[in-house]
Amino acid sequence: MKMKKRIAALLLAVVLVVSLTGCKDTLTGVAHKLMGTSDEVQEEDTTRWAEQTSDPLIIQGIADASAKFATATADGCLYAVFNGIWSRQTSYFTVPGGTLNIMACGTAEGTQKFKIALWKKVDGGAEYVPESTYYVKTDGTDYRCTVSGLDPAAQYRVTISYDSSRYYLYGLLKVEGVA
Repeated sequence: MKMKKRIAALLLAVVLVVSLTGCKDTLTGVAHKLMGTSDEVQEEDTTRWAEQTSDPLIIQGIADASAKFATATADGCLYAVFNGIWSRQTSYFTVPGGTLNIMACGTAEGTQKFKIALWKKVDGGAEYVPESTYYVKTDGTDYRCTVSGLDPAAQYRVTISYDSSRYYLYGLLKVEGVA
């Protein structure tokens, strides 16, 4: 009988310690709310958003605007249409002036943004261009962003994607400053 009482007392002590640990966390949370402080580290949002523009996005040189993905170049611009994609990349191009002005608009089923990123051709593949990712809201509005400091002798491509493979993306893209 003494053994059962000891085991019961030990179990009761364990339950008490566990419940008090939970209470400590709850009390700490309440105290932080009352004082407006936090133990959590806040991460800085580094998302780079393309800016909304009133400039019209006009696509040239694409025969079938309903194509899943189609591109064309004309007058120093690369144009693209995409219908029902998860991600796509353009072919390679050069940037003689070292700066690209990118316009895009899009809609999607269930997602609020897509991203545009630049990749540089290197031996054996492609390398991401730092600070070249911009997010575009999928509200059907035209957006613009600029990527500068590019090597005129290098070849680049644009990748259009978003962080889900559950929904499809529809839109237009214009990249000014290509050759």
